[in-house]
Amino acid sequence: MEIVVPISFFGSCGYFQVLANAKTVLIETKSHFNKGSISSRCEILSPNGIQQLPIPVVRKNGSKTLFDEISIAHDIDWRKKMWKSIETAYSSAPFFDYYGMDIEALIYQNETNLLEYILNCTYKIMEWLSLESEIKFTTTYYQGNDKLDLRFSNFDYSGDFKPYIQVFNPSNEFIPNLSILDLLFNEGPMARNWLIKK
Repeated sequence: MEIVVPISFFGSCGYFQVLANAKTVLIETKSHFNKGSISSRCEILSPNGIQQLPIPVVRKNGSKTLFDEISIAHDIDWRKKMWKSIETAYSSAPFFDYYGMDIEALIYQNETNLLEYILNCTYKIMEWLSLESEIKFTTTYYQGNDKLDLRFSNFDYSGDFKPYIQVFNPSNEFIPNLSILDLLFNEGPMARNWLIKK
């Protein structure tokens, strides 16, 4: 069965777990943009705890702007702040040197359309982790019932996700369902083993 999901910026481990185990994924692109959703922000583990990294956007039709029409704001230097936050959080992670430059390049990419920007990040993560799901896109807002609809899921599969060592975790209490970046920087190519269900 195909699944329907929202787009997600450097999506959570739970989000990528869904992508990793689905044969075909239908990404909803014709919904109205929701500012507080997973679509334009991700969560990393910083020295001060969980930190949200948002992408500022421009909605030409206000709250009625469809997701595939959202532009990225360029009047503030958010990329520099975002990269600095990631660097601070993961520069001592085992695989930072392996992925860091490519992640930085993804953050500084010149794409102005939010959907395309996020897709470039998603495809690169899928390539690194050898995820072979077929990605499709809605051409109208999906209203069917023939697919597993996860558009309103928080993708919190923490109970189904084995712990791994995290850089800033002095209490040794595993913090689940952060951005895939957390798993990638800490486990590298082996991160795939946390996503694929046996």
